[in-house]
Amino acid sequence: MKKRIKRKSINQSRFSVKPIKGLLEVGTLESMKNAKRMTDEHLKFHWDFFAELAQQRSMISENISIVLNQTSISYSIKNWQRAVKYKYGLHPLCTTGSLTYIGGRFNTGQKVNTEVPSFPALYLSQDKDTALQEHLGQQAVVGDIGLTPREFALTNPASETIVSVSGQLDKVFDLTSEENLGGFVDLLKDFKISKGLIDRSRKLGIPQPVTIKTANLLLSTLLNPEWRQIPSNCDVPSNPQIFGHLVYMAGIEGILYPSKFTGKLCLAVFPRNFVGTDSFIMLDHEVPHEKVPARIDASNWRLCEIDAKEIIG
Repeated sequence: MKKRIKRKSINQSRFSVKPIKGLLEVGTLESMKNAKRMTDEHLKFHWDFFAELAQQRSMISENISIVLNQTSISYSIKNWQRAVKYKYGLHPLCTTGSLTYIGGRFNTGQKVNTEVPSFPALYLSQDKDTALQEHLGQQAVVGDIGLTPREFALTNPASETIVSVSGQLDKVFDLTSEENLGGFVDLLKDFKISKGLIDRSRKLGIPQPVTIKTANLLLSTLLNPEWRQIPSNCDVPSNPQIFGHLVYMAGIEGILYPSKFTGKLCLAVFPRNFVGTDSFIMLDHEVPHEKVPARIDASNWRLCEIDAKEIIG
């Protein structure tokens, strides 16, 4: 039985709203009802599409986990960079920020859909420039201000903290090569879409839903610069967030991928999966407070999910 979608209020800054003059003169109660009905139909369509594929993935979840683990590699980082909002500066290895709003590229936040489980991630980049652009340059896509992501990141007045991090992860899924996705795609390429869903897409006047058939196509969706549009507008996770959840559920500690801004390497880390491993990440310099952890490993990964106020007291 399919779960009914529980949509959150659209009273959020997900849409860019321009002032409309004469709305009371041209709008009617009937037109507002129609607009709401169409919005509800579109959201339900996207949820049902997500649910159909989620059900098919659940039927082969064990095989998915095996394939993802078989492709994973061990990976070391040295003096990588982590950029966080200033309010997290006392505890830069905290992951609570990744759960806000829709989350990050490879993790789902708390504001996507109440039926979708949220899970945290810790994001790192190979150098400061990449870390800063990944942290702040995202907004340049939204605002038409005539700046490149790098220029926007450098001129953004927001306060941020950047720290140096090193570590070792036992299992990382490497997205720098599409070949690593071959076995995973082989499991998904025979997924079916119901005729009813296809008919509804025609009725709604939207593109017919399709499934992933090649590793190249999958990789392009996982690294898509516009990945935020799906969770922001459709109340369902984007492809990279779905993939991130599958990797996370497989017990893998991270995902390696190229930055959409600089092409340099980035790493999404899942500290919850440090349990039973020798994996760790650590700050390269002195911590801002003696109670704040400088190293996260299997023994204390829960501290990632506690903010500085709780730790320091």
